[in-house]
Amino acid sequence: MGSPALCRILFAGAGGGGLLRKAAQMQDIRVNGDWAGSDVLSVLSAWIVRESKTRLRRLVAGGLIRVNGRAVTTGTRVREGDLICLPADLDLGPPRGGSLAIEVLRQDDAHLVVCKPPGHSVLPARDGGDRQFYDSLVALLNRKAPEGGPYVRPHIVHRLDRETSGVLLVAKSELASRSLSLQFQRGTIRKTYLAIIEGVLPRTEAVIEIPLARSRSGALEMVPDERVGKPAATRVILGRAFGHFSLLQVHPLTGRQHQIRVHLSAIGYPLAVDCLYGRRAGLDGHAFNQIIGKRRVAPHRLLLGRCPLHAAEIAYDHPLAGERLTATAPMPADMERFLKVLSKLDPARPAP
Repeated sequence: MGSPALCRILFAGAGGGGLLRKAAQMQDIRVNGDWAGSDVLSVLSAWIVRESKTRLRRLVAGGLIRVNGRAVTTGTRVREGDLICLPADLDLGPPRGGSLAIEVLRQDDAHLVVCKPPGHSVLPARDGGDRQFYDSLVALLNRKAPEGGPYVRPHIVHRLDRETSGVLLVAKSELASRSLSLQFQRGTIRKTYLAIIEGVLPRTEAVIEIPLARSRSGALEMVPDERVGKPAATRVILGRAFGHFSLLQVHPLTGRQHQIRVHLSAIGYPLAVDCLYGRRAGLDGHAFNQIIGKRRVAPHRLLLGRCPLHAAEIAYDHPLAGERLTATAPMPADMERFLKVLSKLDPARPAP
């Protein structure tokens, strides 16, 4: 699609035939023929890629985005020549340069798979913070975008926790997004995680089936709940057993929030570090030495500073062609370093 004629207009009064609010600053998008027949949300999404669709919907619902001076819905179809008027604080400029280097594992015109580094949220917080990864993703997708737009909006079809690293599927269009989302709903997408837990599982393989519900104490926390919880199942395979820790291969069979972390904690084998569901927010040498029952073995420095959970692989059907694909992300450096510490200081023992 081509670019609509785009003009930015500043107003400081209450005039304008009902288009303006008193002392408001506004900017306009003039729709050209290529976008005629599109709905309002689609047009806004292609030019204002740094804003969430949630905020765009709220602005439309609140009457702060108008077409030819009239209130509309997100589904209102626009015509050639229509003038979409919106608040000046919405960023219509080209996407800003990304400050975070993102490793691309696979990419084509329909989608891409990236390796998300730990310590970054997939989507910005509600207050607009913690957006380094998202902004860098937007910049990555728009390196070759035409001047003035339209731009490619990343369609996030699933998420990883802030501290979790690894493979993340991103669609480049609504059509590709619907296809991938449907695969998630049908359970045809297969994900494999690597997790370092405290303790050694009593068997080499197990399926954890514990219903999960949101905690009443906090919106972000999930808890086991047989009464009102939604079904949740996680398959775990013992990959490597150390004296007091284990490396697991984990396959979530359902997709509940925090599912792996809650399930491992519920059976008594939490992640080695997990400030929400585990025993500690970080693991240093002093705590490590206490766990393994030896003194002055590990250096008294931070050995692990986040949840050791890594999305290692994802298998899915191409969103348009249907071809079965697999993308793999290598083990992150911090987990590799900790495994080396375990190999040296918490020697492996035969698997049960």
